[in-house]
Amino acid sequence: MLVRSSRPVRCVLASFMLASIPASPALAWEAEGWASTIELGGSATTGNTESTTLTGRFRGEHTTPAWRNRLRLDASFHEEDDATTGQRYIGAYQADRKLGEHDYLFGALRYERDRFSNYSYQTSATAGYGRRLIDAERVQLDGEVGAGVRQARIRSSGDTDREPVGRLAGHLRWDISETARLTDELLVLAGSDNTEIENILAVSADISSRMALRTSLTMKHNTDVDPGIENTDTITELSLVYRLR
Repeated sequence: MLVRSSRPVRCVLASFMLASIPASPALAWEAEGWASTIELGGSATTGNTESTTLTGRFRGEHTTPAWRNRLRLDASFHEEDDATTGQRYIGAYQADRKLGEHDYLFGALRYERDRFSNYSYQTSATAGYGRRLIDAERVQLDGEVGAGVRQARIRSSGDTDREPVGRLAGHLRWDISETARLTDELLVLAGSDNTEIENILAVSADISSRMALRTSLTMKHNTDVDPGIENTDTITELSLVYRLR
C-alpha cells in the first residue's frame, strides 16, 4: 500500500491556535443557542423498472457570542431492480471563532464514503479565515479560505494518498419571502492529485412553523478518476424538513 505523507497538520493547528484571541462580547451571531433540522426524502417506481431512493440529513448548529459549532450528517441510498446503485455517507464538523462583526477563524473536519465513486473514502482537516461578505436584510453571503491535509483511499488499487490541500468555501442565503428561501453551499478542496468540488443549490418553502418542503440539486466533481468512472455526479431531490427549534 502506497502512502504519501506531508506535514500541513502543523500549519492547521498553528492557525487554529489563534482562536485564543478574545472576541468582543458585544457582537453575536444571527441567533444564539441551538438550531437543528432533520430532513427526509424518498421515491419509488414500479413497472418496467423497480427502484427505491432514500435520503436523510441532519444539520445542527450551536452558537454563543464568540463561537459557532456546526455539524452535518448525510446519508443517501438508491436501489434499482434489487441492485444497489448508489450509497453515500458524509459527516462534517466545523468550529468558528469570532474575531469581529464579520470576521472569524475556522477549523473543519470532513469525512465522505461513496460506494460507487473513485475513492473508498475521502477525509480532510482544514483551518483558515472566514468573512461575512454580504450582510443585507434578506441576503447573506459568507466566504472562507484555508488550507489543510486530505487523505483518500483509491478504490481500484487500495492505495492511500495523503496530500496538502487548499480550501475555498461559500454559503449564500436569500430570503425570497417570509416563508421561502434559496441557499447555495460551495466547497472546493484543491490538491495536486485531485480537486473535489461540491455545490448544493436548494429552495425551501415553509408549510408550518416547524416544517418545510425542500428541493435541491447537488453536484459533486472529482478531477482525477479512473477510466470508466464519471468525474461528476448530480443528485436532484425533494424532501421534507423538520426544524427542532
